[in-house]
Amino acid sequence: MKPNRTFSTTGRSGLKCPMAWTLMALFFFANIQAASDVWADDTVALEIQSEAAYILGPGDSKPLARQLALFRAKVKAAYQAADRFERRKLIQFVDHDKNELVHLVADRLKVEGVQDQYRTEKQLTTCSVRAKATVRLSDFIEAQLTSLRLGQKEDEDNYRHEMEPPIPSPLKPGRALAKVYRLIDKQELRMANIYLNRLAEGYPNWREVYELKAVALRLENQPVKMLTALRKACQLGSLEACAQLK
Repeated sequence: MKPNRTFSTTGRSGLKCPMAWTLMALFFFANIQAASDVWADDTVALEIQSEAAYILGPGDSKPLARQLALFRAKVKAAYQAADRFERRKLIQFVDHDKNELVHLVADRLKVEGVQDQYRTEKQLTTCSVRAKATVRLSDFIEAQLTSLRLGQKEDEDNYRHEMEPPIPSPLKPGRALAKVYRLIDKQELRMANIYLNRLAEGYPNWREVYELKAVALRLENQPVKMLTALRKACQLGSLEACAQLK
């Protein structure tokens, strides 16, 4: 759960660099072979099959379970694509938050051949999803543009708005989690925890929320609360959280 780093145009203070757009364009296009062809023809793409599951908790609906299970599958596909693009030297992740871009990409991915099923064992119902996604290099460029735009908007929000952060409706899981990664990257840990608490109120069985709470609380040096978040994530099926508790 330790955040990865990618190219950044945001300083620790959260202020945008005046040359952000220029630097971002230079960075990406300097690391993409035949960049104009990539952008125009979108030929750099990977087809990835992935699967994931979501355990329904009290108050969860089947549509929500399917949405979050499918989102997890898309996140897996986006991470695999990011790693493969990086190995091929088509993109380079330095000094920012790779996780944020991956989650923004996951929100925009189109999938096909979706197969889902529900099974109930020991009074627990699980929604399992399998799908094929096409991940394009341009998806990450669009994600960086989205990150810059959203970050600018957040910088312009007043303090009262930050104390009562709105949750996207309808839910966009990637955008919601990406905001947390941005806040963590800017060391706005208190704001990150406030937003995570709002997410937990609306989606109390979404384990990714508690995984990120553990990250933010660790950085805030709150070990007791961090362990509580890890235990909750573990209870909801996070193998990584369970491993950290051992």
